[in-house]
Amino acid sequence: MAGAISVALGLRQIRYFIAIADAGVLSRAAETLNVAQSALSHHVAALETDLGVKLLERRPRGIALTAAGRRLYEHASAVLSALGKAEEDVRTYNEAATGPVCIGFSHTATSMVALDVMKAVRKNSPGVYLSVVEALSPALIERIFSGTVDLALAYNPPRDARLDVELLHDEELYLVGHPSLIGRSSGPIAFSAIPQRSVVGLTPMPASRAIIQAQVLRNQITPSETLEVDSLSALRMALEAGLGCAILSRATVLSDLAAEKYHARRITDPPLTRSLALVALADRPQTKAFLEVRKTMVEVVRSAVGAGRWPAKVNGRRSKRATT
Repeated sequence: MAGAISVALGLRQIRYFIAIADAGVLSRAAETLNVAQSALSHHVAALETDLGVKLLERRPRGIALTAAGRRLYEHASAVLSALGKAEEDVRTYNEAATGPVCIGFSHTATSMVALDVMKAVRKNSPGVYLSVVEALSPALIERIFSGTVDLALAYNPPRDARLDVELLHDEELYLVGHPSLIGRSSGPIAFSAIPQRSVVGLTPMPASRAIIQAQVLRNQITPSETLEVDSLSALRMALEAGLGCAILSRATVLSDLAAEKYHARRITDPPLTRSLALVALADRPQTKAFLEVRKTMVEVVRSAVGAGRWPAKVNGRRSKRATT
């Protein structure tokens, strides 16, 4: 990204653009930046001319980002975040890793390894200031793009040249729910036998991508028409109460399955899997703190899988940058 910064995209222009986008109103951004509103308007117009695209839409009550403006906002936020981290890294550089690192966990990764990662970073890298975020995988990827999260354990990340993706393992997916909904057998269940209008947790669709990667398969499932759940804790309660079933990995509800609150049947014909990856921006500055935390996260996840605490299969695919 640094090599792509032209005269049109100097740091002042980037800061001005982010301030305008965050404020939503030119006058408020001008007040925050302590510059004349006319100067901001001039900078935006010049930036749009140089880039050849419309970045902002003027509306009666403020401004809104165009699609190109939103893309620029993602890049600009990542640039400023990287510069801040680079400055902190240089200021505090010594033989030990120091400085802030923000890591994100999907809900399953939180229950499986978050505590172990926090303990390991505290022990191995005491100079690192660790911030921890939990969210659905698509939300974590968005925060990676914006630069507010440095590393994330997320499922089925998109193939995007801006991302550096290290695939860690694959997890088989199960139909999970009360026996009255999914049958009392603990044997496998065919994909075609998944009960229609009973599946909860598949919506909103961006979140379901992290569960079922194939669009054609997602489209064959008719979700519940009366219940939508976007919370893991609420989903677990709904499953226990028999309000619906869900397509999940065993790791996501391991403690509930052990307590026999409901049961799980492996999905076959076709079998479904999801892939866990460690995701970062491909072009972010790799500070010593970042590299040590990344190494720790990979070691902790592999240790959990190797010891059988995290039901998964190591896929053996090495770190790679997505190409499309």
